[in-house]
Amino acid sequence: MSISKQKGGTYAAAFMAKGTRYYAAGFITSNLALIWEMNAKEQIKQGFEVTYPKTSVSSSKPPENTLSHWLDKTYRMFWADAAGPEKARHKMKEINAYFGSKLDVNDLTTAMVDDFILNLKHKNNAGSTINRKLATISKMLNYTDECINLRHKPKIHRQREPSGRTRYVTPEEEVQIMQTLDQFQQFDLKDSITVLLDTGMRRSELGSIEPVDVSGGLIHLWRTKNGVPRSIPMTKRVTEVMKRRTVTITGTKIFPKTPETLSDNWNSIRFHLGFDDMPLHTFRHTTASRLTQRGVGVAAVQAWMGHKTIAVTMRYSHLSPKNLLDALDVLES
Repeated sequence: MSISKQKGGTYAAAFMAKGTRYYAAGFITSNLALIWEMNAKEQIKQGFEVTYPKTSVSSSKPPENTLSHWLDKTYRMFWADAAGPEKARHKMKEINAYFGSKLDVNDLTTAMVDDFILNLKHKNNAGSTINRKLATISKMLNYTDECINLRHKPKIHRQREPSGRTRYVTPEEEVQIMQTLDQFQQFDLKDSITVLLDTGMRRSELGSIEPVDVSGGLIHLWRTKNGVPRSIPMTKRVTEVMKRRTVTITGTKIFPKTPETLSDNWNSIRFHLGFDDMPLHTFRHTTASRLTQRGVGVAAVQAWMGHKTIAVTMRYSHLSPKNLLDALDVLES
């Protein structure tokens, strides 16, 4: 790191990365210069253009209308502080790589976006996966348009998402999973899966829990995907896990593993069991499915799961036969 004091009392930062020299000046304090340098290196690492303060002087300042610039700014504005920001970063890097980081956002056309969709289909991306990536592009375009009034906004052709079968863990599969985790002495992973099965938390929410968030038979989640805090009741076995881990785990987090590490650990187990269609998120589906199958109302399931809209919860409504059986009773009477 090379922070230097300039004439007039301001500070400058300069460093080399991938054969390119990056330089910015005009910072009031050396700490501000250092912070800019650290942020710039992270932007380079993520594949984005380096952004510069308006008051700085740069020898290679990029144009502010590039796709990379606005993807990065959208990320910092809306997703950097949200739960699970790594997913947003991954999608943005893929978009950057396809269109090119130096593309002017004003030059992005409907045909170019459609070609991106066709490319994703060729890679066998599901309709839901494609739509998540299109949502990233759409959010970036809307935010950019608010800021600089785009000359043109391409139309985003969302893809159909077939309802299909909702994959969830059966009681028999759960027994097999727990026995295998015991066999391989994966006790930490077993605790995580137990809590995920009985609470329906997202993996990022699991990793955010601190001892102070567990009280009165509830787990209080303050940092959620949709930004709305919620509290989840604990089953007996979740209560046991929380009490034990609060005492034995050091640090501020009860489940300190990153979402990526948790997924990697589970992947090794599921592939061993032949559960190729059971990613970690299946445990969240399982909670919603079990609540619905056992007669819990849609509104209560929505509140438990933290679904932003009732439409998401309704995906599980077909799993509850109670209403249909009631209708059958009417016809039989």
